[in-house]
Amino acid sequence: MSYKDLLVCIDAGSMDSARVRLALNLARAHRAHLTGVCVMPEVPSAAARASGFGSPVGMAGLAGEGATPGGAVDEVFREAEAADIAEQWFKSELRLNGVEGEWHLLSGRETDALIELAKIADLTVLGQASREARSNGFRPQDVVMDTARPILVVPYAGSFETVGKRALVAWDRTREAVRAVNDALPLLAEAEAVTVIFVGAQEASLDRQRPSLDRVVMHLRLHGINAEAEQTLQSGLAVSDVLLSRAADLSADLIISGAYHHSQLREALIGGVSRELLEHMTVPVLMSH
Repeated sequence: MSYKDLLVCIDAGSMDSARVRLALNLARAHRAHLTGVCVMPEVPSAAARASGFGSPVGMAGLAGEGATPGGAVDEVFREAEAADIAEQWFKSELRLNGVEGEWHLLSGRETDALIELAKIADLTVLGQASREARSNGFRPQDVVMDTARPILVVPYAGSFETVGKRALVAWDRTREAVRAVNDALPLLAEAEAVTVIFVGAQEASLDRQRPSLDRVVMHLRLHGINAEAEQTLQSGLAVSDVLLSRAADLSADLIISGAYHHSQLREALIGGVSRELLEHMTVPVLMSH
């Protein structure tokens, strides 16, 4: 079992990032097709008009309204040049790694186009969202919700050449957790150790979850994966903090978790495990919904 169709989001200003390197390594290991998607930041429309550029195919809505030309004109040229450099670098890396692939250039407003591409990928590799990306409405959890496909989110700090050698699976018997475990099977094929953990609020919840926990561990073992079960109480901590702490203890290079959707009110009051994991992540996180 392997991935055959991968997608990676690339920042024009930092092509050789941890996530792009990881995506290339995954594509080579799985002999997969790799699609690179560069999402350009938005620039003022007045600057785009002054520069003499129209809106190229795939770049509709690149610019906003109300800005004046001048220094912003230079920004248009810089972004266009950076995108061209990124495309040439990516295609060169595909050749060097013996990977088949393609390139797409999108504007910051074309989130829907990114979603459509990710919907038909076996796995999409994204970077941890910066504050700027979150303020523009582009967040990895939005992509995983809208695509119904697994998303591998890579922290903006750190080097991750491979993932899945030592993995931590967050288990709670939900549909999302089931999807995440099975979507991650290709990443776990060569795992040295996989810990499947349930984090409970009370002792009684540990007893209720134990049969399900044992079954999923057996499921992984039947796939030839060296898996072990673990249960622990929150003890006043957030579930995300418990998971990140255990990942550090186990020297895990991957966390696997279901992605959960909460109302805005619920998010504001108590936060969500998915959101907190993605905000404070220290290792790549694979999420499915």
